[in-house]
Amino acid sequence: MTKSAKARKQRLGRLQTDLEAALMTDEQLSRIWFWKNETLVLEYSTSYGVKYAFDINCTASGYNLQIVGRGDPSRYAVRQRIGVISKAVKGHPNRILETWPLTVDRRTLVLELVTAIRRVQSLMSVVQEHPDRYVPGYWWDQQSNFGDQIGPWLIEMITGRPAFNTIALPNAGHAVMTAGSIITGMNRPGMSVWGSGLIAPIDSATAQRLKSRRPHTIRAVRGELTRTELVEHLGWDVPELFGDPALLLSTFYRPHALALGEPRPAVVPHYAHRSLFEGHSERREFDIIDVRKSPEAVVAQIANASTIASTSLHGLIIAQAYGVPWIRLRISDQHLVGQDFKFEDFYSTISRDQVAEISLSKDDVSNADLREILKSASIPDSRYDVASLIRAFPSTDIPQLPGDYASYGPSAV
Repeated sequence: MTKSAKARKQRLGRLQTDLEAALMTDEQLSRIWFWKNETLVLEYSTSYGVKYAFDINCTASGYNLQIVGRGDPSRYAVRQRIGVISKAVKGHPNRILETWPLTVDRRTLVLELVTAIRRVQSLMSVVQEHPDRYVPGYWWDQQSNFGDQIGPWLIEMITGRPAFNTIALPNAGHAVMTAGSIITGMNRPGMSVWGSGLIAPIDSATAQRLKSRRPHTIRAVRGELTRTELVEHLGWDVPELFGDPALLLSTFYRPHALALGEPRPAVVPHYAHRSLFEGHSERREFDIIDVRKSPEAVVAQIANASTIASTSLHGLIIAQAYGVPWIRLRISDQHLVGQDFKFEDFYSTISRDQVAEISLSKDDVSNADLREILKSASIPDSRYDVASLIRAFPSTDIPQLPGDYASYGPSAV
């Protein structure tokens, strides 16, 4: 250890003594320890199962206080609750809370460290209460994307009860998983899967992680590829019932027609591809739909389009649901996570040989004749069964309320 490194460790050692005295009555603090002689770590846990740590680093440029969740649901909870008062560390799950110069007075440093820790602890400790009539769901909501909001929206329309997200609650127990490639990242066992999918084929690391997270029940999955992976790699019991729940939206939601002339073609870029289409928006040759808007708005825009070209999977699925001809745009040098897996999974529920696709490079997009490309759009024949998917909704797994409700399903719509 160099002389400067030894001096920094000594500073952290003195901080450890001070912090142990200041935080000795803190019941959520489980231990304080050193990592690689460079970082002072304070481990915390909450009553609802989230575990996180404060890392105090002393470098040649000064001190910094960081927070990191222990495990996927805890990292999610940290981003959700602390994101606005912290800064992400590129390439790492840590988030920076505060920084100080090496010249900071020790007394001031301890006071400000304890203040910052207490503030974060108070935010992390709040137990979110939900009335009994709320339905526990599980969906990704860290990125504003209409496709991720379709699941809770469908739960609300089918049950007549609001949904709340349990993805950041490791001890929440049962929840309903619906639309999206969320099986890959599911963070606990005992949930009900209804039409969810994988983001990519299951590798050894994913299999190792998921084998202890077996769902309570699987009522349906998005497509045949997801079923094959779950059966062959995990041995899960998966029915041969396929379809993304977003395919049911036309049964439950009828957007108003736009009284603004003839329907126009539209493009639905995935949020990762949106900047590629900015030049086209200026030329106003067609509508460009922003997937960051509410699901009601995005679905209405797609349903009112004459044709759809999309790099977003749910842009294609919604077009299919509402009978709008569509074509997939594949950006050949900017792949989405999982590349083609989730698209092919969806295609297994329609006539694959009728699917229209075209590949473009990022450089090609700005000059592509998208109006000409949209002429190849089609509506493939469906192989999914809407009535069976609706009947498969896991209503019996949801905590029931006293009283009787009108039945839902094919006979009620």
